[in-house]
Amino acid sequence: MTLAVIVIIYVVFCILTGLCGSQRRMGFFGTFIISLFITPIVMLILLKLTAPSERVE
Repeated sequence: MTLAVIVIIYVVFCILTGLCGSQRRMGFFGTFIISLFITPIVMLILLKLTAPSERVE
């Protein structure tokens, strides 16, 4: 039971990271998939270091 809750929380954080990266070049799905393989915290740091996509500005 606790493993299922941990997995659900992890996926929710990955979805939130994907939403944060939706304005980037990779978009939502790219950011979501990468955050599944590396932790969402590391992906959020990478998103903070990179600039938004030029088409968004």
